[in-house]
Amino acid sequence: MKTCFVVSPIGEEGTDIRKRADQVYKYIIDPVCQKCEFHAVRVDQINQVDSITQTILDMLMKSDLVIADITGHNPNAFYEMGFRACTGKPMIHLKGKGESIPFDISNIRAFDYELTDLDSVEEVKNRLEQTIKSFNIIESADNITGDQSDYQEQNETSVEDTVQILPILYAIQDQIGQLKEEIHNKDTETIQAIVKASQPTMPVEDASTAVMKALLPELLKNPSSMKALMEIGEMAQKNKK
Repeated sequence: MKTCFVVSPIGEEGTDIRKRADQVYKYIIDPVCQKCEFHAVRVDQINQVDSITQTILDMLMKSDLVIADITGHNPNAFYEMGFRACTGKPMIHLKGKGESIPFDISNIRAFDYELTDLDSVEEVKNRLEQTIKSFNIIESADNITGDQSDYQEQNETSVEDTVQILPILYAIQDQIGQLKEEIHNKDTETIQAIVKASQPTMPVEDASTAVMKALLPELLKNPSSMKALMEIGEMAQKNKK
C-alpha cells in the first residue's frame, strides 16, 4: 500500500493544537487516504529507534504522498514542507478556514477546512480525494532503472502540475459560488426595494389630529363631556387674548 506522510503541528497531549491535529487526521485525512488506498501516518505514530528528526526526513523523502497542514504557521511544518518540496514528489496543503498564507510561501495553494462545519469537512474531503486520484502515483521503490526512471520523472512533472492547477480551479469555483450568492442577495434587496416603493404611503398625522381621532368617538357617546371640553377650549382662547 502507498504511504501518505502527514505533516502538521501536533502539540502536547491535552492541548488545543493536539486536539485539532487529531481531528483533522481522524475526520479528514485518514478516511480519504483509506478510500484512495493510501496508508496515512503521522510521526508520533511511528515507533523507531532512529532520532525523530531522521525519521521525519526519511518519511519526507520516501513517502509516495505528503499532506501538510499549515494551520498555525508552525515553523517545523514549514521546514518539513520545504524539505519535501526539494524532492519534487507530490504534496497537498491544507489550512484552517480564515488562516492566511505567509508571504514567503504565498504561491502555494491550500484547501480550506472548518472542523465545526460538517459541510466544509465533506467539501475538503471530496477535493482531497479528487486531487489524490488525479495523481498517477507509483509506489516508491529503492531500485528504479531504465524506462521506469524516465516514467517516474514524467510522472513527477505531471503530479507537480496537478498540485498547482487543481487548487486554483477549486478557488475559482469558490469565487463563482460567492459571486452567485452576492448576486442573489443583491436581487433580493432590489425586489424588496421595488415592493416597498410600490406600496401606497399613508400621510403622516400630527399629534393633535391623532388625539382628536382617539377622543372623538368617546365624546360623541358622552355629550356632557364634549360640552365641557368645548368650554375649556373657549377659556384657553380667551386667556391667549
